[in-house]
Amino acid sequence: MDSLQRTRRAVWFSLFATSMGLNAFLPELSVYAIERFQLTDPADKTFWGGLIYGAAPLCAAFAGPVWGALGDRRGKRPMAVRANLAIALVTLLMPFASSPAWLTVLRALMGALAGYVAPAMALVSEQTPQERQGRALASMQVAMAMGTLIGPLLGWAAIECVLRLLPDAPGWWGRASLFWITSALAATAGGLLWRFVDEPHGAAARPQSFLRELLQSSGSLLRWPVFAWLLVLVLGLRLGQNMLEPFVALFVRQVGPLPLFASWVGHERPDFYERACSLTSNLAFSMLALASIVCTPAWGRFGDRFGPLRCLGAIGLLLAAIQIGMSFVGGIRGYLLLRCAGAVVMAGSMTLAYAAAGRRVPVERRTLAFAMVQSCMQLAFGLGPGLGHLIARIGALDQPNFRIAFVAAGALCALAGAAMFVLRRWSVGRQETVSAPVTPDAVT
Repeated sequence: MDSLQRTRRAVWFSLFATSMGLNAFLPELSVYAIERFQLTDPADKTFWGGLIYGAAPLCAAFAGPVWGALGDRRGKRPMAVRANLAIALVTLLMPFASSPAWLTVLRALMGALAGYVAPAMALVSEQTPQERQGRALASMQVAMAMGTLIGPLLGWAAIECVLRLLPDAPGWWGRASLFWITSALAATAGGLLWRFVDEPHGAAARPQSFLRELLQSSGSLLRWPVFAWLLVLVLGLRLGQNMLEPFVALFVRQVGPLPLFASWVGHERPDFYERACSLTSNLAFSMLALASIVCTPAWGRFGDRFGPLRCLGAIGLLLAAIQIGMSFVGGIRGYLLLRCAGAVVMAGSMTLAYAAAGRRVPVERRTLAFAMVQSCMQLAFGLGPGLGHLIARIGALDQPNFRIAFVAAGALCALAGAAMFVLRRWSVGRQETVSAPVTPDAVT
């Protein structure tokens, strides 16, 4: 097997393993916090659920560009390995958190030290011709989507095994055992990257200091108008996509589980409703992954053919209609049907965002540019839960009103989608392409 094939396969399996590990515990994170720390007040449930969920991506949003610039300076492979090992170490400590605040601190630390996607994507992107980057990056997103698909099911199966086989197990088992699984998978991913990935170009020599280079490179990219506006619109689109993701499990408990799952778990069990809801919420998360596996390659081809910005605009408008439709659902079947449609639309958003950035920055700054795109996505993950919590509490007396939050999320997606079409027309008029050097002199 040649070096390029070995690198692509190693990156693919590393993204799959880490994504599977993270998604083994993320769907159950809010429920874990409620049970572990005995939260009873509805406002506390949504507040801590959103804060714990969003702490990692929020910190990753600010730390990502630093790791991206360091990857351009020191090499992408070391940064990808370091990020996976950091995830493994921090998740190893999470079951021992004694309060919601400490769990939030550990999640924040995970986000600050992680950033495994951007260097992995950059390793593949720099060795792929521009006309095939959409498809190559789509393949990497499929790896993460497969992890997202299998992770929740793996988490549910692990919880069921522990509860059935070890009903009197200590507190760091049960849902907490999912953190051990994540740690082992992230460590395995780091080992794969270290052993099998080749980085033929290495890192360019940098005579100036790292901090000066980071500020200079970031400023150069942000002074490039189309790229700067792309970051803003990616942030808005991802805010609309992810505002309610931490509360899927709570919304399912409001509308009820699938009757099939309730019957399968068994009505004679005292906790049958909770277990059926847990399985239903895991299915809701898995839908996103299954749609990504099936539809992301198609979105990659659409991006190569019609342009990634045009496709991102279509995604925003379609997702807006779906999110607003969710506010009118009367039961779990309608919600899952619309979520399935939303998953098909959302499948290409990450791939197209990277492809749009890849067309507008040179190879020697691509890790930093990808890290900045990833930071916007992570910032949306971090701010979205808090925004969703605030909107869901409007006019709510007891239970949070998630339906009004769906309308707000749809409005954000519509605004970002329409602006993507405007940005595309503007960028064509300016004739900004990847061949243009992104340097302080050129920008000036």
